Amino acid sequence: MAEDTEHAETELQDGRGREHHSPEHASAKHERTPGGTSLSDSEPETGDGPEETGQSSGLPPHHKAWNWVKSHKKVSIPVAVVLLLAVLAAVPFTRYALAGTVLRKNFSVEVIDSQTKKPVTSATVTVEGKTATTNNKGVATIRANVGNASVTVSKKYYTSSKKGVLVPIGKQKQSAQVTLVATGRQVPVAITNKVSGQPVSNVTISTQGVEAKTDAEGEATVVVPANKTSVEATLKGNGYNNQKVTIKVTAGIDPANKFQVTPSGKLYFLSNKSGTIDVVKTNLDGTARETVLGGTGKEDKYNTVLLASQDWQYLALLSKRDGGDNAKLFLINTSNDAVTTMDEGDATFNLVGWSSHRFIYTVTRTSYPQSQANRQILKSFDASSGKLTSIDQTAAAKSTSGYGYYYETIGNVYINTDRIVYTKSVSANSDSSIKDHPGTLNTAQPDGSNRQTVKSWSGNFPEIVGYGNVTVNSRSYAPNEIYIGVFYDGTTGGNDDKLYEFEDNSLKPVSGKLASNLYDESDYPTYLFSPSDSKTFWSEPRDGKNTLFVGDSEGKNQKEVASLSEYQTYGWYTEKYLLVSKNGSELYILPVGGAAPLKITDYYKPNTSFTGYGKGYGGL
Repeated sequence: MAEDTEHAETELQDGRGREHHSPEHASAKHERTPGGTSLSDSEPETGDGPEETGQSSGLPPHHKAWNWVKSHKKVSIPVAVVLLLAVLAAVPFTRYALAGTVLRKNFSVEVIDSQTKKPVTSATVTVEGKTATTNNKGVATIRANVGNASVTVSKKYYTSSKKGVLVPIGKQKQSAQVTLVATGRQVPVAITNKVSGQPVSNVTISTQGVEAKTDAEGEATVVVPANKTSVEATLKGNGYNNQKVTIKVTAGIDPANKFQVTPSGKLYFLSNKSGTIDVVKTNLDGTARETVLGGTGKEDKYNTVLLASQDWQYLALLSKRDGGDNAKLFLINTSNDAVTTMDEGDATFNLVGWSSHRFIYTVTRTSYPQSQANRQILKSFDASSGKLTSIDQTAAAKSTSGYGYYYETIGNVYINTDRIVYTKSVSANSDSSIKDHPGTLNTAQPDGSNRQTVKSWSGNFPEIVGYGNVTVNSRSYAPNEIYIGVFYDGTTGGNDDKLYEFEDNSLKPVSGKLASNLYDESDYPTYLFSPSDSKTFWSEPRDGKNTLFVGDSEGKNQKEVASLSEYQTYGWYTEKYLLVSKNGSELYILPVGGAAPLKITDYYKPNTSFTGYGKGYGGL
């Protein structure tokens, strides 16, 4: 026994790889070598032995391995941990208990009604203290530790359920299913979009302290107390107006429980229903009518205009509200219905339209004679910042003799997707100097930058003619495509009218004389651009009625929305809906894909038309 103990003691090692010794061994360590020298005298423990230098010490292999582990801790420790986990993981009993201490996974639970076999929405699911609510598919997902767990599911008017589950280390193949038994009456409810008639998913139905959500088919089962004959409920859906309804408590499907929700948003228009021309807003189905800006009774019924930006965030209102000689230009911010003045003065305003949140228009100073420069100004107003910019102005001058003069006129102005395109004509009265002041086609950015003259056309007017002009007109015949007509009057060369086509910021002539069937065509559609400019909406006459189309940004790949109708294009409301008018006084809405139009309201149509203007409503 003593011999075994002594052997065990010699196998114990200290931190430097040497053996531990009992007191007896310690004294033996001082025995003399054959040469008479003790081991302690000849080999003092200085730490410089072979063990420390890496040289062979004659130690057993497991001693050498231990020395290597100590000197490579950055590698050896992680490897040891991995090996330990691998060993433990190989034992099924310890695998999940070990992984659950460090590993979490998304774990899904599907809740089903025991009777209807339909998903139970808005149920509370708890997994090991963590809680989530089931979505419109009856599924809740919780981040849980892997391993065995307990799932508890509860909802008002249902019997709670508890179930043991295993949260897997790998990917969950299918949701854990829990069945609930209803204690109340299960009432089927269906929700559709009032404009499109299509089912609406994920609408929350709140009643009697519980909620349910509609599925992809717009259907939901609402469980309410069985002793009720009807309950009041609120419908809430993202992108839709909240709505209060009364649910009839029935066991089966009932038409009384089919409800419609209206897409959210407000539509603004002019109305003289009150006897004055007011700015009014309603929901998209005509409900919640409200006067935004009441008329004063001094408005000019022939010159009161309201133009909305493509996204309906801003409105431009031209109106004589104070009874003065001139109308003023107002801005209405639809986020708060605040009204501010954009421009006013001794001038007339000709509205062009919106380019994003910049409103484009021209000003004619009525107190300026034609012979005075800057009589006309092309302007833009930035609704976001309130900054007013002069894009261009007209030139004019008297002749040196003092009897004649020339002057410029800003003509047609079009808003293309990325620029403003406008013309300038020039006229002379008893002045031969007009040849030095040509008519021009011009472009500029909506903020007034990068103004360019695309082309100029000069005239040659002999003094004996006494007058002359170069008139540059334009007609928009397709999205971002314009015909430019140049007309000469009083020139020495006779009639030399020309026709050009402007597209992609370049001008190319149309061969031959001015073709009346091109420039003078009266039925060019007005292409209305969606808020993203990615789609267009227009009408074409067919058999005396209108056929409505939706196409891409170039007016191509068209899809018919309505044929042989009495409706006229009016504008867009978001990318999903189209606005149309009827009889010049009725406003309707329909989905882009086409459906029976839903009447919104009667309205007051402005006297002014905006042919070719595509960045708001057409105003035709």
